[in-house]
Amino acid sequence: MRTLLMLAACLATLPFTGGDGALAAKKVGMANPASVHCVKIGGKSRIRTDASGNQTGYCHLPNGRICEEWALFRDKKCVRPKG
Repeated sequence: MRTLLMLAACLATLPFTGGDGALAAKKVGMANPASVHCVKIGGKSRIRTDASGNQTGYCHLPNGRICEEWALFRDKKCVRPKG
């Protein structure tokens, strides 16, 4: 009887341990708000990767300007790409 209770207690905690890890591999489907803002104002979001592997999002606006997405979203300023 004691063994049966112990087994039941262990099985009851299984959903809280993540089981086989399938839930841990699931990604959060949240969009980048700066990229969403870019598209909302008519631009096209593009990601650039520099030589060090850092990524920055740029918004290509219909008037030809290219702005860093977060500066455009947060500060309402068009900060152009370096270089």
